[in-house]
Amino acid sequence: MFRRKILLIASLLSGLPGIVEAQAQTPSFPSQRITIIVPAAAGGATDIIGRILSQHLSKTLGQNVIVENRGGASGSTGALAVVRAAPDGHTLLLANNSQVVINQYVIKNIGYEPLTDLIPVAFVAEAPELMAVNKDFPARSFKEFVEVARARPGAFNYGSPGAGTPPHLAVERFMQVLDMKLVHVPFRGSAAAMADLATNNIQISMATLASIEPFRQAGTARILGIAAKKRLPAAPDVPTLEEQGFPDLEMGVWWGVLAPKGTPADVVKVLNAKMREAFNDPANTTVLEKLGISPFSESIEMFQDLINREAKMYATVIKNMGLEPQ
Repeated sequence: MFRRKILLIASLLSGLPGIVEAQAQTPSFPSQRITIIVPAAAGGATDIIGRILSQHLSKTLGQNVIVENRGGASGSTGALAVVRAAPDGHTLLLANNSQVVINQYVIKNIGYEPLTDLIPVAFVAEAPELMAVNKDFPARSFKEFVEVARARPGAFNYGSPGAGTPPHLAVERFMQVLDMKLVHVPFRGSAAAMADLATNNIQISMATLASIEPFRQAGTARILGIAAKKRLPAAPDVPTLEEQGFPDLEMGVWWGVLAPKGTPADVVKVLNAKMREAFNDPANTTVLEKLGISPFSESIEMFQDLINREAKMYATVIKNMGLEPQ
């Protein structure tokens, strides 16, 4: 009897290392509600994408996934909240290239280092910039536009939704690459810029299709080209700049999901796989394509490469502009 007790105790003790090891492993993910922080107001493109992702993740991960809108400081307020969150995958940032790449060059003391304090999880969507002009502008193509602008340096105004925004920097890059001179007029948002373009107070603006299309339909604006590799399904009649003889001028807004640095790789892998499935649903794809937004399903490595390339490109454009952080 005593011998049997000794053997039983020895057997139980021999299992302890396995028990301890199992307890030390990363807990199953997700173990609680997931919050996707959208650094913008409700109702915009970023918010729409965030809600599509939250609905899909709720279904596929078996946990409640909510969207929390945190605007302010061009999205830096929301980004900073994610940087300060626990690196466990339960707090995520749905950002565009302003928060991930541009803000560090145009805003003083944003409070975080976007290239090191955040890690890429999934690249989910992209909306190219389109060149729009007033209906009376003396050019019917982007090639003619370049010729007219070069012949009359400083004669035309272009509007943007503000200094340091992707549309502003897109036109500045075009001027640097194509040797043109246009006069910048900043507005509070693309809608205000397009309204002044329609009345010919400004002659040119870069914007996404969602901002331009109402004015094109009204006949007060024309689109000269798309700064993308492919035409948009929602505007198949508008040629790309590359088709018109101007390659390597792709510019636009993209959206991606990021997490605080230190988030476990296996958690990031799970999130990436689930998010890449979100736009397999044609209903979700249709919602975005009507806004001129193309959904993507790309690897984490591709997303990181995009961030690195854009950081170098925007740093060069902003340096050449002499734009100081404000």
